[in-house]
Amino acid sequence: MLTVRVAASFTAEPLAEVLRFWAGELALPMAIEFAPYGQVFQQLLDPGSPLRTGRDGVNVVAVRPTDIADPDGFVAALRTADQRAAAPLVLALCPDPPTAGRSTTDTERVVRDGLTGGTRLRLRLIGPAELADRYPVAEPHDAYADRLGRVPYTPEFFAALGTALARTVHALVTTRPKVIVVDADNTLWNGIVGEDGPGGVTVDRHRRAIQQLLVAQRDTGRLLCLCSRNQPADVDAVLTGHPDLPLRPEHLTASRVNWQPKSENLRSLAAELNLGLESFVFLDDSPVEVAEVRAACPEVLALTLPSDSAAAAAFLRHCWPLDLDRVTDEDRERAARYEQEARRHAWRERGMLLADFHAGLELRVDIAPARPDQRERVAQLAQRTNQFNLAPVRRDPLEPAAPDLDCLVVTVEDRFGDYGLVGVVGYTVDAELLRVDTFLLSCRALGRGVEHRMLAHLGDLALERGLSTVALACLPTARNGPARTFLAEVTAGTPAEPQPGQADPVRYHRLPASVAAAVRHRPDATSEPPGRDAIGEPPGSDVEPVLPGPAAPWAMVERIATTLAEPAAVRAALLAANAPSAGTAGGDPVSWADGVDPVEARVMAIWAELLAVAPRTPSDNFFALGGQSLQLVQFMARVREMFAVELPVELLFTPAFTVAEVSREIRERQLAGVDGAELTGLIAELERLSDAEIESLLAEEGA
Repeated sequence: MLTVRVAASFTAEPLAEVLRFWAGELALPMAIEFAPYGQVFQQLLDPGSPLRTGRDGVNVVAVRPTDIADPDGFVAALRTADQRAAAPLVLALCPDPPTAGRSTTDTERVVRDGLTGGTRLRLRLIGPAELADRYPVAEPHDAYADRLGRVPYTPEFFAALGTALARTVHALVTTRPKVIVVDADNTLWNGIVGEDGPGGVTVDRHRRAIQQLLVAQRDTGRLLCLCSRNQPADVDAVLTGHPDLPLRPEHLTASRVNWQPKSENLRSLAAELNLGLESFVFLDDSPVEVAEVRAACPEVLALTLPSDSAAAAAFLRHCWPLDLDRVTDEDRERAARYEQEARRHAWRERGMLLADFHAGLELRVDIAPARPDQRERVAQLAQRTNQFNLAPVRRDPLEPAAPDLDCLVVTVEDRFGDYGLVGVVGYTVDAELLRVDTFLLSCRALGRGVEHRMLAHLGDLALERGLSTVALACLPTARNGPARTFLAEVTAGTPAEPQPGQADPVRYHRLPASVAAAVRHRPDATSEPPGRDAIGEPPGSDVEPVLPGPAAPWAMVERIATTLAEPAAVRAALLAANAPSAGTAGGDPVSWADGVDPVEARVMAIWAELLAVAPRTPSDNFFALGGQSLQLVQFMARVREMFAVELPVELLFTPAFTVAEVSREIRERQLAGVDGAELTGLIAELERLSDAEIESLLAEEGA
């Protein structure tokens, strides 16, 4: 169960129904907790607060700049929580009221500058401008509800904010794709190059925006590939010669331009890139092509882009799987590293023996204590590495909750380029033992002897400290077979044992420190070099989602990108999903024709929306139907919006708070607001109407 903990400088509970709605849409089991009102600083600084102690889930802080009295102190509190809390932190800077002065703009600037300078944080920031750009709301502010109960925003804005938060949480807890494969005709450009010719296809501003988005995806580490049913020369002529294309051949890691079924081309790309099809997203405007890929390659997230260029660009802006949690330096270098791997592959194909291949790599391995600025990459590896991970417990070896755990990082390079930070070791000293709880290596560095050097380094450390034994933790899983094979090789099958006093399934394999220090990688001098799948990333993705996705993820993704891309649409879908159940007497809500006048009918409709329970009679009581103070404030705001009157607070906290009494108060206040001349005119106009015309007006009013 994912727990989302919210601390806010205003009444933020209206977010709950929005987050619950998205939990259902995304098939993410979710619990939502709210800190007491106005307790933001306490939640950030108190070591015992839920935001500091919660290990699973996501922490959310929502504030308005106008509520931040001490911007520097606020930044310091955020930095403290970011460094010491186990769960990731999301900061939502929400829009200030229209009456706020320029000082709040300065406050936002101070907060942004304070969070971007110095040590890089794990914190994710959603600002007012970003929120308005992605989910614009015409009327975000509700001054009346703010004055009544510190609920400063309209329901539509809460739908926007809740959607932005759900989208951020989704990026945090689900696997991100590694490869985007895109069609060409009527996707990258308008027209069919085989019919219109390279000079006949066009690129309007929306197609240009699509290409810019794809290039940006490539710049953040995703591999970009092309798959088109065309003549290669025609496509190449457009990519190299069209003046309006941001996307160029150098942005493509691989291409398949031919007349083969696109599912076959995707399998071919997966083999070339040495990545599993589950890490692929396929974008095409043709429902037929997409259906073929879905049938033949169900692991691929195959999405049908709208044929209209503007709609296609909007679709991609709201394609949640393309959102990135955080981008590390390792991510940015991914495309270049695949190019390096291609050169290694070509060199390996010369037919040399395995020993010669390894010697010729000129591998350089550096093992050193982790630095604070490497924490993000360390956490990323700890969360994502499954194949070569002896004990895949999803935790950050650098988290403050494990102060006695020493963390080493492994960086690798060879004659073809830099692999980057690919390995992590976490260990503690326990009596005569060097106890290793984390021992993992990215699959792109496997098969080269790096893991052997990591273990030898631990053996040397143990000997330097006068320790006799290295104990390696192992937690067998369905996917860490390569790590367990290595462990069996170096320990010669010695029996495992549990940690004293622990009931968890982790077992420790003991190895004399001198034996560990002497471990070497000795490839058979007569063996052939391993195939590409043995020394690069394995065919199966090395990323496992923290939480499972729905059975048909493409349907969810397309629904979000097309019908749930605007706050008003989210609000409407939420209300439909929360359609009221039967009220006090069961059955459907009555209409005004059943003895309920038009004002009462409207009041009952508002109650049904807010309470998810439909009142049955005018005598039904708000609190008896489950109403609470938050819904009370929302009801008063809706009455003011719909009827242009303000109800007295004293009425609302009495047993008389029924549909009938509230409706009577509304009518009286409406009449009190009409002057005598206007009232006389209305009466005269009614007297001129026939009974049939009056009944028709009443019917329209009741509807």
